[in-house]
Amino acid sequence: MYTQTVRQLLLVLHLCGLALMAGTTVAAFVTFRAFIKKLKKQDEGSTGLLKLLTTLAPVKGIGGILLILSGTGLMFITHGVFMQMLWLQLKLVLILLLPLNEILIGNRQLKKLNAAFIEKSPESATVIKTTIPPMTIFYTAQLLLFWGIIVLAVFKFS
Repeated sequence: MYTQTVRQLLLVLHLCGLALMAGTTVAAFVTFRAFIKKLKKQDEGSTGLLKLLTTLAPVKGIGGILLILSGTGLMFITHGVFMQMLWLQLKLVLILLLPLNEILIGNRQLKKLNAAFIEKSPESATVIKTTIPPMTIFYTAQLLLFWGIIVLAVFKFS
């Protein structure tokens, strides 16, 4: 009875972590798209959107930590019984790709975009234009990874 309750609590935390991380990614993507539109119109509102975009990263991190801790707890509680299943192995690969994509592409491009936006030199416009396509690809990849993780968690094929 106690083990079942702990397992259910860990599942709730796991889903909360996923919702927090995926929801923040969707919010960041929508904010990024709005930022691009305002930037093209040279609207002053783009500054606030870029600031919002940079402040969403810690929220994603909290969701990620919650996911990792609850996932580890679930593995411990179930004695790793699901580790032999293909759907979980694929899901873990996709989960590992999320922070890798974030670190290698997302964070670097966001820092570059932020620095160029603040600098406002003649070269800044070129840097901003060159960072927009990789950022779009980054957000698309992140959203597809979340979609894959959710599909694997729901269908749990062998």
